[in-house]
This record gives sequence, structure tokens and C-alpha cells, in this order.
Amino acid sequence: MNLIDELGRFDGKHTAPLNKIAQQILHRKGSVSELITCSQSDDIKIQSAATWLLKKLNEQSHLFSEVQTVDLINVLSNLNHWDAKLHVLQILPSLTIPSQQFDLLQRNLKENIKSENKLLRAWSYNGLAVLADQHSSLRTEVNGILSGAQNDQAASVRSRIRQISKSLDWIILTK
Repeated sequence: MNLIDELGRFDGKHTAPLNKIAQQILHRKGSVSELITCSQSDDIKIQSAATWLLKKLNEQSHLFSEVQTVDLINVLSNLNHWDAKLHVLQILPSLTIPSQQFDLLQRNLKENIKSENKLLRAWSYNGLAVLADQHSSLRTEVNGILSGAQNDQAASVRSRIRQISKSLDWIILTK
């Protein structure tokens, strides 16, 4: 199976073909690294399909290595389609963020909270909370950012902020 060709057939909507690919590559050695490489494609359909599969593997309890985590964070900075970014952001809570990626990820998340896309904003706030949970020096700043996000016009963003605050005891939201 040529993975890039298979991913290129993704129509951007129907995930049944992607589920089939996931079953075929789930236990194949090197599949995660191959998907990370594919996610760097200039073709947004391939980006989306590859990151969707990475998210699917994560949901099936795949544990990303430190090298894979570094690669995912680097990829996040270069993705140009919102749903590909969203997939990687949804993987973040299961990752241990290496200290060398701290600044890059923080910059990327702060940029994404300015996005017009409400889901991207919501999950970028979530990513900031994940980062601050793992790097306590950022907690005061992130707590302030999350407090301000309570005023976001999008209900999905406000809902995500509430969920974050319920799951992390160091977050104290102020109005």
C-alpha cells in the first residue's frame, strides 16, 4: 500500500476509507513516522487525512515517543488547513511536551487563539492549558488568558474553557 496515494483519495468528508487505512497500519512498524511525514504535504487533503489518522491512532492508545512528539509539534507550526491543525491540537493532552518544544508550541498556540475558526481557538486554549499543566511557570499567564477567553463570542470556546477549568485544579477563572 502506498500511503500517500491512499491519503490522497480522501474526499475531506467521509472517514470510512481512513478507518480502513487505520486498521491496516495500526500495528505496522513506522506507520506513525510515515503519517507525520505525510502530514507535511502541501496537499491539504493529505494533511487532513494524515493528521486524522494520527488522532485515530492516539484514540486507540498509541503512545507517541519523544521524537514523534517533537515532530508533531514541528508539523503543527507548518500545517495550513484548520482541520489538520485541530487534529494535532486534539492529540496534545496525551503528549508529554519536551522542554525544547515549549517556546515553539507556546507561540503557535498563542497565534491560533487569534484564529477566526472557533474550534481552532477552543483547542488552542486547551493546548495552552496542557502546556501550562506540564510547565508550571506558565500557569499564571495561561490562567489570565483563559479568564479573558470566557468572553469569546463562540459558545464552543466558552464551553472548552469551562471544561478545562473543571479538569485542572490550578485554574481559577476570574471575570
